[in-house]
This record gives sequence, C-alpha cells and structure tokens, in this order.
Amino acid sequence: MNNIDFTKLKPGNYNRKSSEAEDRQMLSIDSQLDEAKRITEFYKLPPFVDVFKESKSAKKEYVRPEFTRMLEMIKKGSIDAIVCWKPDRLARNMTEGGQLIDLLSSGVLKAIITHDKVYYPWDNVIVLSVEFSQGKQFVKDLSTNVKRGQTKKASIGVPHGVATLGFLNDKTEEKGNRRWLVDEPTLEKVRILLRMFLTKEWSAGKLYKYAVDELKLTTIKRKKIGGKPIQLSRIYEILKDTTYAGFFFYGGERYELDKSLPRLITEDEHNEIKMILGKRNIPKVQKHEATFSGFVISPDNEFVGLDKKYQVICDCKKKFAHRGKTHCPQCNTPIDEMENPKYLDYSYYYNNSKKKNGLEYKSVTDEKLTTYVISEIGDKIPFSSELADWCRKHIKEMRDGEVNENLFKEEIIQKEAGDYQSKKKRLREMLAERMITDEEYKSDLIELETRYKPKEKPVSLDWTIRANEIINLAEEFNMVMTNGQISAKRSVLTKLGSNLVWNDENISIINKISVQALINGWTELRTIDEKFEPKLYEASQGSNEKTEPLNSVFSTMLPRQDSNLRPID
Repeated sequence: MNNIDFTKLKPGNYNRKSSEAEDRQMLSIDSQLDEAKRITEFYKLPPFVDVFKESKSAKKEYVRPEFTRMLEMIKKGSIDAIVCWKPDRLARNMTEGGQLIDLLSSGVLKAIITHDKVYYPWDNVIVLSVEFSQGKQFVKDLSTNVKRGQTKKASIGVPHGVATLGFLNDKTEEKGNRRWLVDEPTLEKVRILLRMFLTKEWSAGKLYKYAVDELKLTTIKRKKIGGKPIQLSRIYEILKDTTYAGFFFYGGERYELDKSLPRLITEDEHNEIKMILGKRNIPKVQKHEATFSGFVISPDNEFVGLDKKYQVICDCKKKFAHRGKTHCPQCNTPIDEMENPKYLDYSYYYNNSKKKNGLEYKSVTDEKLTTYVISEIGDKIPFSSELADWCRKHIKEMRDGEVNENLFKEEIIQKEAGDYQSKKKRLREMLAERMITDEEYKSDLIELETRYKPKEKPVSLDWTIRANEIINLAEEFNMVMTNGQISAKRSVLTKLGSNLVWNDENISIINKISVQALINGWTELRTIDEKFEPKLYEASQGSNEKTEPLNSVFSTMLPRQDSNLRPID
C-alpha cells in the first residue's frame, strides 16, 4: 500500500448546506468549517489552498458554481486533496460523483478526507460509488416520502407548507400532521379586503393603502421575521388565493379545504375576482361561465356561442377593455393606481355557425335573456310560499290515494290468481279420474285462461318527486334568477329543462311538458278568476271554495287516481 505525506498535500475545503428538505438535518456551514479545522489538526495538513462554501442542492449536476470552480483547480493541479465533512456534501448525483472518482482513480486527486474516513486512489472505487449512490437514493426516497405525506395531508383538506394569511399552522402537532388554525383578527381583515374588491370600486393599489393605513394588516410574526406591514404583492396573493374559497391544488389535483375552516368567499366570487384581475401578468379564467351558456339554440338547432367582454371605466371616464392592459389608454394612469375604477363585464350570445361562415349575425345579452325568462316562466307561475305549501299537501294526498288504490288492485289480482290455480288444479284432477275427456279438459282450460287472464300489476311511478321539484322551482324562480349566483341560476334552468331559441331578432322558449302544463294551468285559472291573487292566497280549512279553480292545474300537470299512470317529463 502506498503512503501519502499529508503535510505536503495541497488541500481544498468544500462545504455545502442546502435549504431543501434533503439537508434539513445536516450540519450548518459553520459547523462543517469547525469539523474541517479538526480534520486539519488531526492529519497535520497545511493551510487550505481555498475554502469553498455554497448553499445549493447536489441533486442535479452543473448547478453549483463553487463545486465547478473546485474541479477546475483540481484539474490544473492547484488542489490535490479535498477535505469535507461527508462524501454526500460533494455530490448526490453520479455525474459529478463520477468526475471525482475519475480524478481520484487517476491520481490527480490524492485523497478525499472526511471526518471518519480517507479515500485513496488505490481504494476500490465501488466504496466511494456506493457513498454517492446512497446519497442519490436518499434524495429519491425522501422525495417520494415527502410527496406521499403531502398528498395524504391534502386529502384531509390541509395544504402543505406555511399557512396562508388569516390561518396559522398548529405547532402542537408533529410535522406532517399539523392542521390549520384560524387567526380570527387577521382573517376578518382579509374578509373585508375581499368584499371590498368584489364591489368593483377598489383597485388592488387602493386596497393596499387601505389594508396598511386603516386595517393595519401585517405579516405573521415569527421568530426572526414577520410582524411588518404587508406589501402590494401580498394583496395580489390574497385576491388570487383559492383557499379563501374553500379549495386548493396540489400535484395538479384539486382538493377541498378542511370543512372545519371558514370560507370567506364562494367559488363564483373567486372566479369573479380573477376576472377583475384579468391582466397579462395574472392567470386568467380560461373557462367562461355564464348563466345561459348551453341553454340557447338557433331555430335550426345550431350552437349559440358565448362572448365575454371585460371593461373598466377609468377615473378620467374613459371606458376600455382592460384584459391585457396595464394603463388607461387616454390618461395613462396605471389600472392598479386608479382611485375609483368601475369594472364591467358583459355576456353576449350569438349564432356560432353564422360567425364562422362570415355571415351577418346579431347578439343578445345575458340581461335580456334573464328578463325574458322571468316574464315567460317566473311571472306566469307566481307561487307564494302559502300556495306552494298547499300544492305540496295536495300532491301528498294524491300520492297517498294512489298508493291505497294500488294496494287494493294488488289484492284483487292476488285473489284471482289463487282462484285460477285452484280451478286449474281441479280440472287436472277431474282429467286424471277420467271424469272428463281430453277434449273437455282442453276446452275448459281455454275458457278458464280467458276468464282469468293475468292482469299487470299497477305501476307505481314516483311522479311526486318531479311535481314537488317543479313547485319548489316555481316558488324560488324569480328570486334565484334576479339575485342568485350563476351556479344557482344554471341549476334552476337545468332542473326546468327549458331551452331558449334566438333567431337574431326575437327570443322564444321551449318548455318541458310538465312546466308548460303548470303555465297553461295558471293561464286557465286566471281566465276563470281574474281577481285571483296567488301571493295573497290562503286555503281555508274545511272549505273547498277557493281550491276548486286549481283543479285545472293539477288535472293537467299531475295524474289522477283513476288515470293510466305515466311518467311526466
């Protein structure tokens, strides 16, 4: 075995500490320097030619400038030995690890000296290869375990990492199991900011001034940082943060926030905020959602598309499309610094086929469609809560009567089936005892089968679900279409099953049979009694005087007890 005179080496000292998870438990650079000093004294090494320090990960190759500089000095002969705490400080990937092994095997590098071992050129290179590969495998295993833990944490509704403003990490639990706690004072301030922005009267810049001057909103105080007024960038983070709407994303998957944590805004309101923030440097809402998207067709059943326009009115009264712009085109005021900007958004529906083929077409607005639908459905079935309750009671009574009648019919069917089997058995006995001939048996059997022809069991269709659904829709229709969120309006339209037709001039509507039956019933009712006012209606107990006119509605919309029951649309 060859000997090396350590006192004549030209050593370099390499120290690395990464801020990533792989090195959380590793010695700090100062501690590694102290360890290098101890190694120098133990081996009686001369002073270091150079000391290399950096805070970079060694997972990927060619990202550490100090390591690269050290390799160049080794190749030039300026350094012929490396002092470091552990081999994984030098490399966690086999590309750079292989370079060190080649330099050591060729004798260019005379020694790699660590706190517990010296690697020489004549050593088996497998030993050092294992050291580097173990570091690589450790990184891979750690990454897999971290991702697994973060996915599990996300599945219970808790995003990983530092809690967003208004929440706190629960440090009473172990790492990996820490849930979020509510920071009530801060969360209330965030709620105020979101509500103010949704009025479309506050820009992000103006909101920032209010948050600092009036709300005194600060970052979370931690050991060494925090507790200072928030920056403008944090306002944008708050406005774009999905956790305030009750959901978040991890690994490309959507997760719902822990149900025990409060929601400051709805998802519709979050999308509205993103629409307001629709500028170049902010993610845009790629999917436009509008009330009547998918519910409007042309007379030829062609697709009627949606177009959205986003505009803002500047303090100088200039109105312009703000998506993709940062300044007012008239006064050059930055949008973020406008004092009282007014944001507008419009939804237009048009014949998509005509537009593609370059034909002339006209559009209809969301507001006009809403007004039309209310007039054609909501105003024609104006249910008060009292009248809706009466209808539900009437439907239940009809359902109960239908159930009783079906039970009675089933009893008759079962009795006749029993009689048929008894008489058929008696015929077989008479034939066996030669009391009747074969011809008489066949004749009597045909007569018996004709008399007791099997009857179909009454079909019990739960039409009451659809009937009650229509009553509920009629009761809440105007309120939802006037003040409801887009998702609620679309849900109502879906349940109604109605479609709108736009012919570039006029709007018409195609209702399902059940809905149209209710509208026709009300029209007939008003013809019978013009003074009837549904909103003032109250059913008198023990009296049928005011309920008789309503029979026309139910006779049309609902099946009677003596009817041939069929499902309604």
